[in-house]
Amino acid sequence: MSGTFLVNNYRQALDILKNTPAILSKAKHELGVEDDAVFETWLAQEQEYLQGLKKEPPNETLEMEYCQRLVALQASE
Repeated sequence: MSGTFLVNNYRQALDILKNTPAILSKAKHELGVEDDAVFETWLAQEQEYLQGLKKEPPNETLEMEYCQRLVALQASE
């Protein structure tokens, strides 16, 4: 999964939240967020993290492989 894909999905989620003020207000309250700028900060931090990855962390690769094998096992039964 590419970093661009994740960033684009994150931006899409932000657009959805921006267009639904009631949901955003509730989420902000639950997260203790007082300033909307924090979402842009989180996006920038996520971009920096994803761009810093040279490859997927080994534990995430193993977790995905495990899940895929479980799905394959279930499908074969």
